Order: sequence, then C-alpha cells, then structure tokens
Amino acid sequence: MKVLFSPIGSTDPISNCRDGGMLHICRLYRPDKVYFYLSSEMCIYHDMDDRYRGAVRLLEAETGWQCEIEVIRDEEMENVQLFDAFINSFERILDNIRKRDKPESLMVNISSGTPAMKCSLQMISMLWNDIVAIQVSTPLKSSNWQHEDKDHYDLGLQWEKNRDREDVFENRCMVSDVHHLLDRIRKEHIQKYIEVYDYEAAKMMAKTLYQEPSENFEKLLDIAIARQKLDLKYVNTYRQALQLQSWFPIVQERKMKEYEYLLAMQTKLWKKQYADFIKDVTPIFYSFSEEVLWKCCGLHFADIGEKKDSAWNLSIDKLRAKRIKPKTKWGDHTNISSYIVLTILNQLGADKEIIQLMDKIRLVEREVRNLAAHQIVGVTREWIKKRTKYTPEEIMDMLFLLSEYAGNPISRKNREIYRVMNEDLLRCLSE
Repeated sequence: MKVLFSPIGSTDPISNCRDGGMLHICRLYRPDKVYFYLSSEMCIYHDMDDRYRGAVRLLEAETGWQCEIEVIRDEEMENVQLFDAFINSFERILDNIRKRDKPESLMVNISSGTPAMKCSLQMISMLWNDIVAIQVSTPLKSSNWQHEDKDHYDLGLQWEKNRDREDVFENRCMVSDVHHLLDRIRKEHIQKYIEVYDYEAAKMMAKTLYQEPSENFEKLLDIAIARQKLDLKYVNTYRQALQLQSWFPIVQERKMKEYEYLLAMQTKLWKKQYADFIKDVTPIFYSFSEEVLWKCCGLHFADIGEKKDSAWNLSIDKLRAKRIKPKTKWGDHTNISSYIVLTILNQLGADKEIIQLMDKIRLVEREVRNLAAHQIVGVTREWIKKRTKYTPEEIMDMLFLLSEYAGNPISRKNREIYRVMNEDLLRCLSE
C-alpha cells in the first residue's frame, strides 16, 4: 500500500497551467490513499468548491487509477509560518497513519504548503527511515511567477488548460536525498567529538553515516582510540604501515610508554576530567622516579631491592651496601615508592632542583591524589589548587619537566601531538 501525506498550498491543485505539487505526485506515483492537510485558510477554499478532491477525481477518471482520500482539517492553524507549530503535529499525524494504514511506502509532499510545513516534513523524513520525501519543481524551475485567483477558481477551466495532461510531459518529481543532509549533520557531530578527544563517540557516530567514510579515516580513528587507551601494541602494529611518523615522534619502548601516558593525561586535563587526571599522577611519577634515581645516583631498583610478583620491595642489605641509611619503618617487605626514592635522593645529595620538583609532585600525591583515589570527593580545579597551591596545568607542566630530568625531554611541539592528530583526522573525514 502506498500512502501520500500532502499539505495543501496556494498552487494546489493546478496553477500556471501545470499540476500543483500534490496533483503531480498523484499523477506520477499513483498512491492508494491520499491525506490532505488543510490549514485554516485552505479549509476556506476547500469548502468553496471541493477543488482539491475534485482535481484528484478528474485525474482518476482520465487515468483509470483510483485512491482513497482523507481530509485532515486543522481549522485552528492560523500561524502557518511557525516551524514549531508543525513539527510535533505532523509527527503525530504521520505516526497515526503508519499505525492505521501500515503502508509499504509512506510518501510526504515537501513542495506544497508554507515553508514551515515543508521544512517540518523534510526534518521528519530525515529522522524516520521509512518516509519518502518528494519534491516537485516548478515548471519554470524558479518561483511561480503568478498565482491563480483562489476566490474565483474554475477547476474545469484549470483542468482543460493543464499541460501536464498531455501525452508527453515533464516529470518534475524528485525524491529528496535526505541522507546527504543527514551525513553533513552527523559529520559535524563527529568533528565535535574529535575536537574534544572523544574518539569512541566519533567512531559510533561514523558508523551511522549513510556514505561510509574513507577506509583510511576509520583506520586513523582506530589508532587514535588505541592511543588514548595506551594500547601501544595495536598502535605499533599499524603506525608504520600508515606512515604516521608525525603522530609518534617518540617510539623507543619505555620512553614511548611514558610519553603516551602523559599525552593521555593531558587530554583528560583538556576535557576537565580532573578526578581521572589527578589519579594518574602516581604511576607516571613512580616510573620517572626510577629513571631519576639512575640519572642522579647511578642506581636501578635492582640495586636497592628485590622484585616479587611484578612489584619492587626494598632490600635493607642492598641499601646498606650502597651506604644508604634506611628509615626505621623500612623493611624487606616495604614497596619501593616515589617517596622512598625521594628520600634516597636527598641522602645521596642529588640536584636540589630535581628534589624540589619531586617534593612538589609528592605534595600533590599526598594532598589530592590519594584522597581522590580512596574517598568520595568532588575533584574540581579549585579544589586541587586550594589543597596544593598548584593548578592542574601547573601539575602537568611539572610532570613534563620531570620527564626531562628522567632523560625523556618532550618539546612543546610534541606536547601538542593530539591536536596535530585531530587536524589530520578532520582533514581525512572531509575527503
């Protein structure tokens, strides 16, 4: 069953010696049922002479086609220029038609009626997959240059002058390709997700595109997702094949791991995810502490402890062998921590600037990180600043500086690699 829903406009049923939009769709598509939507003004003309149904009946008689006609009168609808007046009303009407008639094809006329009516139906056709929006161009492919006298309308004369009744006439109907417009809107959403580093959401939205994005875009987006998750095994599998040297300036195993960790932290900072950001401080601080210990004192963790179940524990004997005086509470089962490393650096006379920097980061751990990780607290930028005297941005700068002391200097340019990656993704999306 084919059903047509058509607002009635000023050029219906016949104008300028040609079918109006509603009649032309009926001529070409031959629906089984037609719904006329009449606003307050159109009800007046309908009541004068039943011209809209009359034109369809003349077409039926001439072609042998037959259809059922139902008139929807909206006599209170006077503000026909308001978009909001129609979008909800048309959705209810179309939903009822769909439930009542169960059409195989539900067509809507987006050429008759006011601009607000046409726009509403176009929007609905974008949102509902089972609606076919049909546009009818004017005979001159421009605005109608004149309108018939609706108050003195002679349907018989209009029918006789109608040139669309000729054996050869122009098919002015066109199915509106709403998918192209939908893709434009969805691509804008994808762009916004990428700009805020939400690559998972961007991928989900990309899957809804009518025209699939380029294969290269999907691959690059998968790399971005893996990167943010620190899935470096996946990243390293594909980055060389995709020639992504500009995305990955640091590729030496441990340095890359620390670098990518810092970048992921930085995106959380940019997204104002302060709780997640602050909880990430301890693992990277611990990793840098081991490297600083080697750079400043020539000691590895193996020189001061024993590894058990992937964790380093202190060895009191090894400490004493290195002339390091253990604290009273330290024992052979004490986990090596950044605090212990800082204590050893102090004992062995490491560079004061490094010690001061690590003291500041240790303060962040003590005052906010541990609290945020183990208690239900609201972590805001102001809360962090109040407890540590440092902004999240300053804490991020401290970690980048500590990375340099640890032997992994990261330039300002390389700190902005996620932005470079985003620019490449957006360029690829637009191809």
